[in-house]
Amino acid sequence: MTPTAASEESRAFFQTRLALMYRVGLLLSASFLIGVIVARGLVEHGSIARELSSPSRWFHIGATVVVGAVPLALRRPRSALVLDSLDIGGLLVLSALLVLNAGLFEIRTVSVFNLALSSGLAAVLRSVLVPSTPGRTLGLGLGASAMAVAVFFASALHPAWPVKQVGFDGWPLSFQLISLVLWLGALNATAVVASRVIYKLRHEVRVARRLGQYVLGEKIGAGGMGVVYRATHAMLRRDTALKLLPPDVVGATALRRFEREVVETARLRHPNTVAIYDYGRTPEGVFYYAMEYLDGLTVGELVSECGPLPPGRVVHLLAQACASLEEAHGKGLVHRDIKPANIMVTGHPGAYDLVKVLDFGLVKDLTLPSAQQSLGGSEFVVGTPQYMPPESITAPERVDRRSDLYALCAVGYLLLTGTPVFEGHNVVELCAAHLDLAPQPPGERLGRAVPAELEALLLSGLAKSPDARPESAKALRDALLACDVPPWTDDDARAFWLARGDTHAQSSIDLAHAPTLQIAVDSR
Repeated sequence: MTPTAASEESRAFFQTRLALMYRVGLLLSASFLIGVIVARGLVEHGSIARELSSPSRWFHIGATVVVGAVPLALRRPRSALVLDSLDIGGLLVLSALLVLNAGLFEIRTVSVFNLALSSGLAAVLRSVLVPSTPGRTLGLGLGASAMAVAVFFASALHPAWPVKQVGFDGWPLSFQLISLVLWLGALNATAVVASRVIYKLRHEVRVARRLGQYVLGEKIGAGGMGVVYRATHAMLRRDTALKLLPPDVVGATALRRFEREVVETARLRHPNTVAIYDYGRTPEGVFYYAMEYLDGLTVGELVSECGPLPPGRVVHLLAQACASLEEAHGKGLVHRDIKPANIMVTGHPGAYDLVKVLDFGLVKDLTLPSAQQSLGGSEFVVGTPQYMPPESITAPERVDRRSDLYALCAVGYLLLTGTPVFEGHNVVELCAAHLDLAPQPPGERLGRAVPAELEALLLSGLAKSPDARPESAKALRDALLACDVPPWTDDDARAFWLARGDTHAQSSIDLAHAPTLQIAVDSR
C-alpha cells in the first residue's frame, strides 16, 4: 500500500515490509554474486581476481550494496515521503544495476534471460512482500522492464557496447526480443495478480480490526456502491449488515455518493425502510455504515423460488413498499433504483412478509437546486434497465416520484406473472421497449384471468407518460388496498415461512411475547 495519507500503523507496517523485501533481496543478490564469482573464478578461470575484473561483476556488487543499504536506512522510523522514495527509487535503481549486469554477459542467450529474470524477479518479490495496489506494482514493473528492453537494444546494436555478445545463428534478434518481452510480460502479470490478492487480503484484515465496536463476519454482498459484510456489535451482540466502500472504487465522486446514501437513508424512519444504526470511517479512511441485518428473500429470490405469487400477496407486498416510498417522497427523496433486489421480504414474527426497501444509493433529493441534484452537476442515466421508466432514459432531469412508481409497478408485474415486463438481449433493446412498447396485460402473459382492478392498476403505473400514472405513492397504495383480490392473511404468511423452515418464523411459537426482536437481514 502507499503510505501517504495512511495511519501511523499503516506507515509502520509499510516500512517493516519494505525492509524485509530488501533484506531478502540482499540474501538473493549476495548468494548469486558469491556463487558466480566462486564458481566461474575457480572452475573456469582458476582465479577469483580475474573474475572480479569483469565489469558486470561490479554492477552486481553495486546492486548488492544498494539492497544492503536500504534496511540500514530503515532501522529508525522514516516519513511517508522517504518510504515512497525508497520503494520507487530504490527498486528502479536496483533494477538498473541488475539489467546492466545482465547486459554484459558475452553469451546472448544468457543475457536475454538474465534481463528478464532480474527485472521480473524484483517485481514479483516486491508484490509478495510489500502490500501494494496493482496499479503501483504494474507501474514499477513496466519501468524496470523498459530499462531491460533498452539495455537489450544497446547491447545488441550499439557498436560501443563494452561486451561484444555472441548468439546462435538460429535465434535471430527478433526472436530474442519476442522472448524477452514474453518473459517480462509473464513475470509482471504474476506480480500484478499477487499484488492484487495480497493487497485485498491485507485490506480485509485491516478493516476487520479497525471497525471499532463491530466484528466483521463473512462477506454477504457486493455491488457498484460498496461491499456488505455480516457483522456483530461487540457490546450489544446484535447482528448487523455493515456496508463499506472498498479501496478499488474509492474516488471523490464515489465517496460523495456513498456518504449521501447513508445520510439520506438515515433520515427515513418508516418500518418498511431498512434502518441505519451507525456510520463512520476507519483510521485508514474507509467509510462504512451499519444497518439492520435482514434474514429473508429479495423479491427476485421470492419469485425464483415460488413463481407467480397470489394476487393478494402481490397487493400485500406492494402496499408496504408504497408506504416506504411515501415517507421518502414526502422528504423530497426519489429512490431511482427500485428493483427486485432492493425490496426485501422477511419472516418477522408478528409481521410475516414484512417488506424492507433497501439501498438508497442513487437517491435524488428534489429539495436541492437542480444543479446539485446529481453528483457531477449534470443529470445522467441511472437505474436498472428492466425497471427504468422512460423518462430516466430520455430526460433524466425529469425523474420524480412517479418514476419510482413506474419501477414499483414493474416489480409488481414480476410478482404477479413471474416474468419482467420487458425482456431483451441487451440494454438498448430493454430501453427501446420501455420507450415504445405497450406492456402485455398480466392475464394475457399468464394465460389465465387475474383480478381486473389489479391488472389495470399495474398497467396504469407502467404508463409511458408520468402524468398517466398514479399521482403519488399514497394514491397507489390506496388503490392497491382497494383492489378486489383474495386477501393474503397473517396465517398465510406464517405458513409460508414455516414451510420454508425459517427459524425466525418458527421462533414466534416460543417468543410471541418477547419484548424485543432481532430482525435479521439481507445483503444487497
